[in-house]
Amino acid sequence: MLRFGTITSINPLTARARVQFAEDGMNSYWLAVLQTKTFKDKFYSMPAVGEQVACLMDENSEEGVILGAIYTAEDTPVNQSEKEFAANFEDGTFINVNKETQTLTITFPNINIVGNITQDGTLANTNGITSQADVADATSTMQAMRDIYNPHTHTGNQGSPTSAPSQTM
Repeated sequence: MLRFGTITSINPLTARARVQFAEDGMNSYWLAVLQTKTFKDKFYSMPAVGEQVACLMDENSEEGVILGAIYTAEDTPVNQSEKEFAANFEDGTFINVNKETQTLTITFPNINIVGNITQDGTLANTNGITSQADVADATSTMQAMRDIYNPHTHTGNQGSPTSAPSQTM
């Protein structure tokens, strides 16, 4: 039977939670929280204490599973378009996919990516680029350009134009 309630406690290690059912105030046993995948690929998301959920229970409400959280009049969706997929977090960070504009927006103070990145298109940056290693383009590296440019010399620097550098880039 389908029942609705509120999460009263969670066990993040076992992906289980307890639910207080709205119609009779009864608390459930530990119920599994339905996940998208749990075998080779693994997804994980737990409801919060106080979150409204839908449960599928046996006829005695002794065994069951938490199907997922549900929006209510108090907790409404932040995105209201069927063209968007979003994960919005309480600290203001979020991930949003807009299928209509073909835009992925990620807002987090720190993003760590482990692996190679291949980018096709223009990279626009508003806050500079910092690298812990040498930077290269199709012609050279930054360090190779420094090695050529830094030791170069000029002749005649008495207020008149100087000669061309002894080394060119």
